[in-house]
Amino acid sequence: MEGTGQELLADLTPAQQAAVTQIDGPLLILAAAGSGKTRVITRRVAWLLQQGVRASNILAITFTNKSAGEMRQRVDALVPGNRVMIRTFHSLGANILRQYADRFELDRNFTIYDTDDRNKIVKSSLEAAGLDNSQFTPDRVGGTISKAKNQLITPVQYAKDAEDYYTQTVAKVYPIYQKKLRESNAMDFDDLLYLPALALRTNEELRADLDARFRYILIDEYQDTNQSQYEIARKLSVDYRNLCVVGDPDQSIYGWRGANIKNILDFERDFPDTRVVMLDKNYRSTKMILHAAGSLIEHNTQRKKKALITDNDTGIPVQILTFDTGLDEADQVVSRIKQAVAAKKHKYRDTAIFVRINALTRTLESAFVKYSVPFQIVKGLAFFERKENKDVLAYLRLLVNPRDDLSFMRSVNEPARGVGKTSLEHLRSFAESHELCLSDACEHVTSISAIKGKAATGLKAFLKLIKELRGLLEHAPEEIIKAVIEQTGYKEMLKSSNDPDDQDRLANVEELVTAARQFSVENPAASLGDFLEQITLASDVDAWDDQQDCVSVMTLHSSKGLEFPIVYVMAVEEGILPHERSLRDTKGDEKEEERRLLFVGMTRAMKELNLTHARLRDFRGQTLYAIPSGFLNELPEDAIEHHVVSRHAGRTIAHDTWRGGNDHADHAWEETGVNPSGPVVTSSARTTTDKADYFSGQIVQHDQYGIGQVTHINGFGALRKMKIRFVQHGEKTFIVDKVKLKAVPK
Repeated sequence: MEGTGQELLADLTPAQQAAVTQIDGPLLILAAAGSGKTRVITRRVAWLLQQGVRASNILAITFTNKSAGEMRQRVDALVPGNRVMIRTFHSLGANILRQYADRFELDRNFTIYDTDDRNKIVKSSLEAAGLDNSQFTPDRVGGTISKAKNQLITPVQYAKDAEDYYTQTVAKVYPIYQKKLRESNAMDFDDLLYLPALALRTNEELRADLDARFRYILIDEYQDTNQSQYEIARKLSVDYRNLCVVGDPDQSIYGWRGANIKNILDFERDFPDTRVVMLDKNYRSTKMILHAAGSLIEHNTQRKKKALITDNDTGIPVQILTFDTGLDEADQVVSRIKQAVAAKKHKYRDTAIFVRINALTRTLESAFVKYSVPFQIVKGLAFFERKENKDVLAYLRLLVNPRDDLSFMRSVNEPARGVGKTSLEHLRSFAESHELCLSDACEHVTSISAIKGKAATGLKAFLKLIKELRGLLEHAPEEIIKAVIEQTGYKEMLKSSNDPDDQDRLANVEELVTAARQFSVENPAASLGDFLEQITLASDVDAWDDQQDCVSVMTLHSSKGLEFPIVYVMAVEEGILPHERSLRDTKGDEKEEERRLLFVGMTRAMKELNLTHARLRDFRGQTLYAIPSGFLNELPEDAIEHHVVSRHAGRTIAHDTWRGGNDHADHAWEETGVNPSGPVVTSSARTTTDKADYFSGQIVQHDQYGIGQVTHINGFGALRKMKIRFVQHGEKTFIVDKVKLKAVPK
């Protein structure tokens, strides 16, 4: 074993050493952004092994395949060949379901359905229930069922609690949906947590077995756990209470997905004898960036207070860039990046651009092409979502799980075998009436009088092909994929096509073989089922290639856990960041999560941080006046620098530059017509009683027109007028004495 004893602790701070060396009992590690938590987790695993704990008794859980892989590599470097289980929560759930399939009354070769597959099953469940899926969309109903599962609400319990028409409708669909999943021997993402969590709650023998097996548990990003994950963690730590959780309430950003920040805030209540270790020293960012981010997050109430300290350089102030339009914003950000690389200040891969929602990447893509700047947009495993690759993957899933009717329907006529829609409906009807899957129904195709001629021949040939290919399941994944591409005729179909795009599709299909080969190198004993599971459970960031010299573009959620020398956070505007949903939240929980999301983005930056916004933005088919995010006014004046950038006569002019101070802001407004520092918008507003209180740049709320910004005030007495620029209604003029407004205070 390398790195034993004191060598594991030599380069750690006293707080990090304390986190690493506690062996028994519950441990809460509050790890601030950039505080080296991955190092602490991996050293802790190595320390446990060095102290004689068996590898089979250690379980480490994180949230993405990428971070699990990195963690595994680090532990292997410290303790070669250790065989510690390091997984994501969903991967752990799948492992438990497969290993204990008999206790769950499951076939261990189940398919894991993604969101698209889920919605197809929901759609057929709505039809089976005789409900109109135009009124209740599969996506909405599927999302509601997903939320119920995350909260460990069974179909029976959901029906009991359903009070209104919508929930009563979902209550009809939920059990049908679950039945259809089981008939296809399939799980959705939520089942991978929902079923093990329920079993651990009700099956004491299984709970005790797993508790004894995993005696030392480490959970990363604990602030993002939902009810199912919380239940799994608690139930595996009853007999052996050696649960170590690592996280930061200030970085809890998945509430919309069911995560509950109280899981980490209340950890000491759940385990009263918990030892708490605070890691508050940042090794990533400059003092300026941390000062700005720390001041922002202090506006939240749901947190455990801690300082953000660092020995790093002071660095330059956070840059707040104001542009005329969203197009200018994208154009000039990409231009700035190219100029910096041309000046040899840094490489393209040193820069990341974060957006609140994926829709904002469209204008960036055009700008990247315009300036010939290499880029990658991290949007999940888009390669595996291409039509041709999904066709081949459907074959593979059907080989592993013959009851997967969705995969049967996708692959049976790709390439064409003369099996039309009508024939498939007859096959489906026969299968349902005889309680068979479609593959088994094919065995009886000669008994189905409505299926004749070419369709019958095609179904027989398809069934024969699948049986032959299933004989290869013991082979390496890459060999099986090669055989599928060749023997199904898929490769020949693309190769002989006159469509030039089909040559690219052929290249993509053949690249699947490469992907499988690379997977086998990293996982020599892995099966085809393991390969398919890895693809299905991948997150957005798992597709990110950090070795390419290109600018990385991703959502703020995907940026979690990453770091870059230069960061741009774009469209920091009301209704985008914070998201419009949070502006309607009267409790303020969603607003706090939006603030945490910006905090996460800001603390990814190592040396330079840029926050951008525009005056006008084309968004969702409309041109809207944009209002700077109230979060910008929560940043400390001594850590920020404003730059107003306008385009005139085909050239870009950077106007007045200032660091804090409203006098300078007003001066820049007079010069450019842009007020870059609008007041904070909060969830509470007051009615203005003194008309003299109004000022240029103020954020106000009008009963009819909504949120707006005062752009101009002139005149005196009864003739005094004001202009207000509203987000969705443009600029309106009012007589000050007659207009009724609510001013949103700083």
